[in-house]
Amino acid sequence: MDFSTSEQAWIQIETFGFDHGVPVTLPGALLVDLRSAPLQDPADQPALGDRDGKDEEAVAHVMESPHTFTFLARTADQARALLDHNAKANLIVRVLVGDTEGRTRAVVIGDALAEILTARGIHTSVEHHGLTPPAPQN
Repeated sequence: MDFSTSEQAWIQIETFGFDHGVPVTLPGALLVDLRSAPLQDPADQPALGDRDGKDEEAVAHVMESPHTFTFLARTADQARALLDHNAKANLIVRVLVGDTEGRTRAVVIGDALAEILTARGIHTSVEHHGLTPPAPQN
């Protein structure tokens, strides 16, 4: 989607897995690496290991981490600062949120970050690269 003619400031959040590569981006994007972040990982729990970041129990598990809300608030502030810096040039801000596989913590944090930014009046979209089904094999 092309937002270059948008009348509003815009933040595009993309979640991904470092094991699959970082999405191609231009300089100035905010990269959030969750691999060593102090967030509980559903993959560490046998009952949650096969679930993705859209599953309610997996979401609750990540969000119950002691530092989740501080982490989200700080990341939202960073994204807003980058947006303010880029607004004069009408540039879209990309926030890339990655974990190892891109299916759990990145998805939970990406969705939560979008909710926070939207509540702050910032137009936001989210794309989850790790939830995209693989292409069929011929």
